[in-house]
Amino acid sequence: MKLITCWILLLLCLIASLYPFPSPTPLTTFAASNIAVVFCLLHCSMWAGWSTTIKIFLVTWLTGWFTEVLGVNFAFLYGPYHYADLLSGPLVLGVPPMAMLIYFPLGYACFIMGRAIVGGLSTKVSGMRLLGVAIFAGLAMTTHDFSNDPFMSTVKGIWVWPNGGAYFGVPLQNFIGWFVLTSFFSIIVGLIANGAKAMSYVSIPKAPTFFLPAILLYLIFELPQMLRPILLEATPINLSGSGIAMFATTIPVMAALLALYGQHAQEEGRQ
Repeated sequence: MKLITCWILLLLCLIASLYPFPSPTPLTTFAASNIAVVFCLLHCSMWAGWSTTIKIFLVTWLTGWFTEVLGVNFAFLYGPYHYADLLSGPLVLGVPPMAMLIYFPLGYACFIMGRAIVGGLSTKVSGMRLLGVAIFAGLAMTTHDFSNDPFMSTVKGIWVWPNGGAYFGVPLQNFIGWFVLTSFFSIIVGLIANGAKAMSYVSIPKAPTFFLPAILLYLIFELPQMLRPILLEATPINLSGSGIAMFATTIPVMAALLALYGQHAQEEGRQ
């Protein structure tokens, strides 16, 4: 029943991310993010238990918010930028806490894809495999940022880079900082998932269909970027974001799916 609920939430997330596509409001944007958060809370609780899920949620949300507070106020990690008032919700120390919720579902989807590739969905992941999952998740999240940041900042003005940047008004430092941050908290999430309490849930084998909705969530995050040149305008920004979403962000998804179902087929063959 819980897995069916996850599929329903995934469908609602898809609808919320696409409607109303031509003129999304902060309310619809928050709806899509919050549905994704609920989906990941439920899915992660079935994979690793509720106590682990709450820890992972707090780590991703607090790390994202704290580093962005440092970024907005001290140009730390990402370079100088600021959020527009109220477009992303109320600001606390210059950063909208509600907008930081997106770190959890996006990070969770990328983390699950990385664990699928190293074969760590039901086993402890440590050493170079732990680092590999973190780097993979960081790369997947940064690729998403490449597809989405110029539209959200340069076009929509939800956050602003006052000094501009070479990539449609976004500086390269932003993407380097995003990769460093997301890889860092993916390591922390991996260590939390290795805990004894988490492993009592994680070690229970689950079919590939259990992990499929978490992987597909990443694609849902990319669909708006893919469709912008078709449903909005074929501008250079939209075409660039669409190309990255179609031909770059689909690579980690395909890799995760091939690993997930390939490993399952091998296990069935040994039985």
